[in-house]
Amino acid sequence: MNQSDDRDKREIGLYGEMRFAMELHKRGWQVYRAYIDEKFDFVILKSYCEICQDFRSAWKREATYTNKKGEEKNTTTVTQLCETCHNDSLKMLVRFIQVKTSEGTPGSKVSKRVAQKLNIQYDDEINQYDFHAKLRYHLADARIFYAWIQVWSRDMPDVNYYIFKTEDVEKFDNLELDSYQVTDNQKTRLRINRSGKVVNEGKVEKEKYRVFDKFLNNFGCLEEIMEGDDWK
Repeated sequence: MNQSDDRDKREIGLYGEMRFAMELHKRGWQVYRAYIDEKFDFVILKSYCEICQDFRSAWKREATYTNKKGEEKNTTTVTQLCETCHNDSLKMLVRFIQVKTSEGTPGSKVSKRVAQKLNIQYDDEINQYDFHAKLRYHLADARIFYAWIQVWSRDMPDVNYYIFKTEDVEKFDNLELDSYQVTDNQKTRLRINRSGKVVNEGKVEKEKYRVFDKFLNNFGCLEEIMEGDDWK
């Protein structure tokens, strides 16, 4: 890989991370990027009320006071209390995310039989992608997730988001391979259309990689309360 290719790869990676960070922000997460990039890329936070058993923001308490000139003024104070029940019951949900971004390369179209079975158009454009999980550190904590960003192409930077738990990698990768244990160098090759549908056709692949359909836009998995959350 020459310097230009390496730079292009970094730019695509940064683009994917920025798009993903904005999607998280829209869903109410605070997003923090690691100052030194090791193990994972993002730390995300969201407040959860134990009493309401749902995600809640802090209560912004409004009050009126009289200043030295005798004028009435309104003020808003952000408290540490739940905005709904007004109890001191907010806990911070923490998730660690390893973000991977892949740019597609043109692939061959699917057969008519497969197109019909997957309920896609026979003439759908198909791109090919490689996803490399790198699980060296990520099984140590259940709160570490993967976000794989599928960028369609440099000229048409549409994206799809595949989000899943670290433990889900074993559903499509063989973690028992000696090469995986030693080099962590197993790559998953996927053929995907523009809407994010995986169309791998091999007898083994078509079932094994169909799990990516469940990962597509799976932002909800980040909000599931699990072992390791400090009130669980």
